Amino acid sequence: MQRDLEHVVEVVRAGDPGLRSLVLTGAFARGEGAILDGRPQNDYDLVALRGLRNSRIPYDQMRRSLERDLGLHVDLAPVGAWRLPFLSRSIFWYETALKGQVLWGEELLHRIPVRSPTTIGRSEGLRLLVNRAAGLLLATGMKDHHAVRIQASKALLAALDAQLLAAGIFPPSHGERWQALLRLREDGLAKGPLAGDVSWFEWAYHYKVDPARSEERSTDMAWRAARRAVLDAVPTALHHAGLKSLDDYAHRDGLVDHLIYHQRSARLPGAKRWAMNPTGRVRLATLRLLEATPDGEVNLHAARRALRGLVACQDAPLETLEAVRGATLQ
Repeated sequence: MQRDLEHVVEVVRAGDPGLRSLVLTGAFARGEGAILDGRPQNDYDLVALRGLRNSRIPYDQMRRSLERDLGLHVDLAPVGAWRLPFLSRSIFWYETALKGQVLWGEELLHRIPVRSPTTIGRSEGLRLLVNRAAGLLLATGMKDHHAVRIQASKALLAALDAQLLAAGIFPPSHGERWQALLRLREDGLAKGPLAGDVSWFEWAYHYKVDPARSEERSTDMAWRAARRAVLDAVPTALHHAGLKSLDDYAHRDGLVDHLIYHQRSARLPGAKRWAMNPTGRVRLATLRLLEATPDGEVNLHAARRALRGLVACQDAPLETLEAVRGATLQ
């Protein structure tokens, strides 16, 4: 892992003379990256904080080169350093502010204003659940059982996170959040799903951070448990966001959402490029389709109903869902 990250630093420094700081984020920055059979099981998530000089090599080209060299997925996001005080109030930036590790360059993370649970956007729990719902749906097309379990564990932890966030208890790592849940239960303060059987949450936590030592569980059962946990967490996340229904959530798009969807959907066959509220409607469609997929088999007719008005879903619902999500601000 150290060799991998040294190589990342070398490639990005050589490719971008405007680089001011290269920051490791995600599981490895939190000290929770899993290693299985001597290989990292998580992506490398990195943020390149930049000045105003142009990059010599496009970042997407550097990312693809690093993925070929390292043999695993790399997220490499260039961000103007001037933007740090104005970043979105997301869970990602909250965790990056408190747990990010500077691999090279200036220490700039103190400029990120999202530094406590109360500063996180109130709809972040819903956004997290939608993204993990999409991960579960896309996992139904995977043949790799380990990859499906990874998606299930992420979804279960997202359901836990959404409920802890709504309770105002949200430290910046999974380990700290797991301990927070245990304290809530010991003190008799846990509510809803957190007060019941949490054995699947426990499995998910251990599978995410140390899969080699986690309890062996059926892939199908893990997927179904994750689906149920995500859907059960939605009402809590809606309430925390101050919304009465998912339909309200689907109508929160701004002008930027519309413009980006109109531009990106030009590459998507059958897309309704002038659809109203595209981002919110795709999020709603994702949750509706997960509701309509109790057995892990995505139904074509259910997919067509969920995506109606956004894109003509022919005979590849998973590919269509992934494409239409890629055309919106998820």
